[in-house]
Amino acid sequence: MNKSKIKPRIWIINQFANTPDVPGHIRQYEFGQFLVQQGCEVEVFASDYNLTQRKYRKLKFPQLWQKEDLKGLNWHWLYATSYKVNNWQRYVNMLSFCITFFFTGLFRPKPDLIIGSSPQLLAAFTAWIVAKLRGSKFYLEVRDLWPQVLIELGGKSPDSLLVRLLANIEGLLYRNSDRVIVLASGSVDYVSKRGATQVSWLPNGPNTEQFKVDLTPEQAKAKYQIDSERICLMYTGAHGTANSLETIVEAARLLDKSDPHKFLIMLVGDGPEKNELIEQAKGIESLEFRPPLPKQEIPQLLQAADGLIITLKDISLFRYGVSPNKLYDYYAVGKPAIAAVGGAVNQEVEENQLGFTAEPEDFQRLANAILKLADTPAEEREKMGKRGQALIDSTYSRTRVATKLWNLIQEDLVNQEEIGAENNSPSKIQ
Repeated sequence: MNKSKIKPRIWIINQFANTPDVPGHIRQYEFGQFLVQQGCEVEVFASDYNLTQRKYRKLKFPQLWQKEDLKGLNWHWLYATSYKVNNWQRYVNMLSFCITFFFTGLFRPKPDLIIGSSPQLLAAFTAWIVAKLRGSKFYLEVRDLWPQVLIELGGKSPDSLLVRLLANIEGLLYRNSDRVIVLASGSVDYVSKRGATQVSWLPNGPNTEQFKVDLTPEQAKAKYQIDSERICLMYTGAHGTANSLETIVEAARLLDKSDPHKFLIMLVGDGPEKNELIEQAKGIESLEFRPPLPKQEIPQLLQAADGLIITLKDISLFRYGVSPNKLYDYYAVGKPAIAAVGGAVNQEVEENQLGFTAEPEDFQRLANAILKLADTPAEEREKMGKRGQALIDSTYSRTRVATKLWNLIQEDLVNQEEIGAENNSPSKIQ
């Protein structure tokens, strides 16, 4: 069978998938659009309860499901219960999404391939069950390594009932998926040791076309009301425990002591820790909090920055098991990066001379990294940005990664068709 003729029906399940008109990652949207352009029939299943905005966007009680046609991409907004903080209601939210998807998935035309995406491991497990019931191939996409993140970041005991249950589900999915896709290259070894046999690295990355912004830095600063006399550093994204934004707050406090008006450090986004961070930052002149922006507007905002910051908690998992989408956005816009992550992320920034680094949760070294950036001539900062853009083109561009996914799908479905044809040939029929 000629793989160029394959036009499969594909489902992508990610509870937290977003469209470009809201804050958050849009990997599933961009993959879906790319696969539609290849002639595939693609359906995405996501929660209508938006994690960043903490509200329902499309559904009105008692609706449980709504379909939207996004330029040929069939997007299903599914009901899940609401929650405000990461307590027991978060798990109810996850379970409710799984139930809604399960019954929705049973009664739709059979897909050729189902891609179940974490970090919501229960949703991926439900997607696998539906794939088995429907006779579809199944890919597991590993965005976060559950339950390891619950142990290292959430403080859960490895012997707790929840962790042992999730570990069993994790192992089952690794062993029984037709392919496991990891976003972080360091996760390849992790999932392989736990039973995955077909593992592919498909990292996060931006749509480079969206970062071709027709705004100069001066125009962008004027548009977003940023003082052109100040050195502007930005963080854009979630304000959660994992993001360690208190490190940025304390670094800003140190910078304030020498010159409170030299820097403007902007934290753009929302999340469960934001109110506490605002309280922590009272009196710091160089720090400013701003609300989240739709993903499609982020490239314009980043154009106003002189440098861009990413921080994470100091846990071993983050040293090898993350593929931070915001970091690749930073590269794509052509700005120096300041990374306080450790491990592979810091190593990439250092080896490619893309900016400056500090150890995670070390606000003194983060403040020093910011001062180093300020002392770096504009010409060298521009070269750092150019090197970041070159790395995107060679490794991380969304088109490059989506093309790799499409090639894998074609190869796997061709193999499936050839095996089926061989088994049905006269010589195989007894």
